[in-house]
Amino acid sequence: MAIKTQGLKIRTKLLAMVLLLILVALSVGAATFYLLNMKMDEHKPQLVPALETTYSIDSLIAKARLFEKEFLFYSSLGKKKEYKEKQISYHQQMLATYNNIGGLLKDFSAGGSNQFSTMEKRNQLSNNIRLSFNGMMNGLRGLSKELLDGKSALQVDAQYAVYQKGLNELTSSVAEMRRHINQALDAQQEASAAFEKNIQNILIGVAVGILVLAVIAGIFVSRRISSQLNILMGGLENIKQGNLKEIPVTSKDEFAEIAKTFNQSLDSVKSFVRSDEERQASEENVINFLEVVSEASEGDLTLRAPVTEDAFGTIADSYNLMIESLAALLTDTTINAEEVGEESRHLLEIFQNMKDGADNQLQHVSSAIDAAEETAGSAKQIAQKTSLAQQAATSVEEATNLGNERVNRNIEGMQLIRVTVQVINKKMKSLSERLLEIGTISQLISDVATRTTILAMNASIEASRAGEQGRGFLVISDEIKRLADEASEATRQIGGIIKAIQSEANEVTLALEEETTTVEEQTKIAQDTGEALAAINQATTESKQVVTEITNLSQEQQRISDDMVATIHKMSEITASTSAMITTSSQISEGLNGVSESLLQSLGQFRLSADEEEMAYDAVAEIETVAEPQEKEIPADVMDQIFADPEEEEESISPEVPA
Repeated sequence: MAIKTQGLKIRTKLLAMVLLLILVALSVGAATFYLLNMKMDEHKPQLVPALETTYSIDSLIAKARLFEKEFLFYSSLGKKKEYKEKQISYHQQMLATYNNIGGLLKDFSAGGSNQFSTMEKRNQLSNNIRLSFNGMMNGLRGLSKELLDGKSALQVDAQYAVYQKGLNELTSSVAEMRRHINQALDAQQEASAAFEKNIQNILIGVAVGILVLAVIAGIFVSRRISSQLNILMGGLENIKQGNLKEIPVTSKDEFAEIAKTFNQSLDSVKSFVRSDEERQASEENVINFLEVVSEASEGDLTLRAPVTEDAFGTIADSYNLMIESLAALLTDTTINAEEVGEESRHLLEIFQNMKDGADNQLQHVSSAIDAAEETAGSAKQIAQKTSLAQQAATSVEEATNLGNERVNRNIEGMQLIRVTVQVINKKMKSLSERLLEIGTISQLISDVATRTTILAMNASIEASRAGEQGRGFLVISDEIKRLADEASEATRQIGGIIKAIQSEANEVTLALEEETTTVEEQTKIAQDTGEALAAINQATTESKQVVTEITNLSQEQQRISDDMVATIHKMSEITASTSAMITTSSQISEGLNGVSESLLQSLGQFRLSADEEEMAYDAVAEIETVAEPQEKEIPADVMDQIFADPEEEEESISPEVPA
C-alpha cells in the first residue's frame, strides 16, 4: 500500500503538467483574441459619436441657411398678409433648427471625456464653439427683430454682418473640432496597429515557449522514467549474473521505494543463502525470476515472478509489486498521453474553427472594402456634380449682376427722360404764357386798328364836309382806313394762329404730363425691378455660398471615404496577420499532438495485462466522451462571439455624413 500511495506522486505531477500546458495554451489564446477584439473596437465607441455630432451640426447649419434664405426673401417682398405669414413661418423653422444645434452642443460638451489628449484642449474647443454659437444667436435676434418690424433685407446690413460673422466662426470652430477628432482617430489606429504587432510577436514567442516547454517536459518525463527503469534493470541484470550488488537510490519517488524494498530483499537473500540446497533452490528461483525479468526487459509486463516460501519469495513479491506499480504508472502515463493527444486535437480543432472564422471575417472585410470603394466613387461623383452646380451658381450670379447693372442704367435713362420731359413741359407752359402775351398785344393792335378805322371814317366825313379842300385829306383817310382794315385782318389772322398754337401747346402739355406720369411709373417699375434683382443677387450669393459649403462637405465626405477604405485595408491586414498567427498556433498544436503520439508509441513497447489494458481503454473512452460536448459547444457559443459579422460593426460606427 505504501508503494501505491507513493506512486500517486508521478501520476499527479504528469497530470498537473499536462493540465497546466493545456490551461496555458487556452488562456493565451483566449486572452490574445480578447485583447485583439478589444483593441480593434477601442476607438469606435469613443470618437465616432463625436464625429457624427460635428456632421449633424453642419447638416443643421445648412438646413437653417435654407430657411434663412426664404426668411430674407419674404422679408423683402412687402407687408402683405400672406408674405408676413411665410416670413414668420420660415423664421420659426430657422430658430427651431438653431435650437437643435444648441441641444447638440450641450450633448457634445457633456460627454466624450476621452476624446482628446488633454482636458485643456477639449475645453478650449468646446468654449470656442459655444461662444461662436452665442454670438451668432445674438446677431440673429437683432436681425430677426429688424426684419419682423418691417425693414427690408437691404436696410439691415449691419445686423446681417454680425450674424454672418458669428455663423462663420461657428462653422470654423466645428471644422476645427472635426479635425482634432480625425487626428485622434488616426493616432488610435496607429496605436492599435503597433499593439497588434506587439501582440503578434508575444503570441508567437509564447507559442514557441509552450511548444518548447511541452517538448522539454516530455523528454524530461521520458528520461526520468527510462533512467529509473535502467537502474532497476541494471540491478536485475547483476542478480542474473550472480552479483548481489544493491541498487543505488538516487530519487525520492516510487522508484526509490521499489529500490529500497529490492535492496532489503537482497540483504535478506544475502543473509539466508547459506547452504548448497538453498543456493540451488535460490538459483532455480533466480533463473525463473530472471526469465520473468528478461521478458519484462523486452517490454512484456504481463508475467509475474513465482512467489516461493523461501527468502527469495520476498524478492519475487517485491518484484511483482514493482511490476504492478510500474504497470499502473505506464497505464497512467498512457492515459495522460492520450489526454494530451486528445486535448491537442481538441485545441487543433479550435484553432481550425478560429482560422475558418478569420477567413470568413477576411471575406466580409473584402466585401466592406468593395462597398467602401463604391462609396468613395459615389462621393467623387457628388463632388463633381457640386462643382458643376457651383459653376452654374457663379454664371447665374454674373448674369444677375449684369442684369442689375443694365436695370440701373435703364433707371438712370428713365430719370433723364423724366427730367427732360419736365423741362420741355415747363418750356411749353412758358411758350403758352408768351402766346397769351402775343394775343394780348394782337388784341391791342386790333383795338388800335378799329379806332383808326373809326378815325378814318370821321376824317372822311369831315373831308366831305370840306368839299374840294378836303378831297386830298379824303384820299389819305381812305388809305388810312384801308391800312386799318388790313391791320384788323392781320390781327384776326394772328389771333387765329395764336389760338391754334395755344391749342396745340395745351395738347402737347397734356401729352407731356401724361408722358411724365408714364415715365415716373416706369421709373418706379425699374426701381422695383432693381430691388428684385438685388434680392435675387443676394439669394444667388447665398445659394452660391451654400453650394460652396456643400462642395466642401462633399470633399470632406470623399476624404472620410478614402480614410475608411484605408482603415478597412488595415483591418484586412490585421485579419490576415491573425489568420497567420492562428495557422502558427495550429502548427504548434500539431507538433504537440506529434509529441503525444511519439510518447504513445514509446509506451506501446510495453505489454500490459488484459485488465490493465481494458482499464486504459476505458479511461481513454471516458476522456473522449468528456471531450465530445466541448467540441460541440465551442463553435456555437464561443466562435460566433469572437468572429462577429464585420458588416454589422461597420453599420454601427458609420458616421452620418450630410448629403
